[in-house]
Amino acid sequence: MLSKKITDGTEFVVFDMEWNQPMPGKEYPFDVSRLTGEIIEIGAFKYIYDNGELIYKSSFSTDIAPVKYTKLHYHVKKVTHKKNADLLNGIPFKEAYLAFRDFCGDAILVGWGSSDPSMLKMNLEFFEMDPKLNMFFLDLQPIFSLFAGLQGTQRSVEAAVDFYNIDKNEFFHSATADAHYTGAVFEEIFKHNKPSAVISAISSSSIDPDVPSDFSFVGPECLDGPSAFATSKKFMTTCPLCGSGLNVKIPVFRIRKSQYALLECKEHGELFSRTRVKKNREGNYYAASVLRFATQNDYWLVASKKEEFDKYGEKGKPAPQPEEEENET
Repeated sequence: MLSKKITDGTEFVVFDMEWNQPMPGKEYPFDVSRLTGEIIEIGAFKYIYDNGELIYKSSFSTDIAPVKYTKLHYHVKKVTHKKNADLLNGIPFKEAYLAFRDFCGDAILVGWGSSDPSMLKMNLEFFEMDPKLNMFFLDLQPIFSLFAGLQGTQRSVEAAVDFYNIDKNEFFHSATADAHYTGAVFEEIFKHNKPSAVISAISSSSIDPDVPSDFSFVGPECLDGPSAFATSKKFMTTCPLCGSGLNVKIPVFRIRKSQYALLECKEHGELFSRTRVKKNREGNYYAASVLRFATQNDYWLVASKKEEFDKYGEKGKPAPQPEEEENET
């Protein structure tokens, strides 16, 4: 799903959050699946896009006092270098979020990885606030991979910092430090690449976190693989949001045990599809399909698989053979 058009004056808020987790084995008076993490810190840096450049504008940072998970999980303590006493210094979540939302305005949210928006929405819903963010979100990690020539791999923000030789003056794994480093990587991406190419990648990868972006289908049991593949055909022909027919950008092709395609809804954008046929315990076949609004990783995956299919056919690239041992003489 495409974001709003990016023009001079468009603002981006690069943000990061830290959250505490429930203690293993402890009983809580609520379903912990409704709050798998309680946010304890938000850090953010605002940038404005102007004439091909990303220009720093202002920053935001706040600690949040947890009310449900008030003792640091050992893993969170180790990663963030926080102490239990630090949790007493924060402000209430509602106050922190309203200040953060006011800071963001109409900006596009930018994060490293896709987990932060989901965690933020979970906290909003749990604490009986409006869970809609009403902002587009960009996962910068696949954008970095694209322009660094590392498509198909996931790298940490620290690896990206090292790639661009950015000074490391702060500890990683605090929300403010990680947001700072992510923003620095964002700046470097603009500096080292054509702005038009970066803007194009951003536009095609920004999503609306208030709208579902991933959809799945599990087909009925079948006696053979081709029949199982056939059960997913209808699932791949209509937009899961509006029900309109999908246009074909890259036709369905099969390589090894999976089928791939790139489709398009005129209203909601391009979708990546993949169907795998699996066997259950009884030996019957069934289709497991994924249909999601495409991001840079999906574009790279379907294009690379299509290139492999065009060159090697349905069986794909042959597995490398071990070198034959030299005969001793």
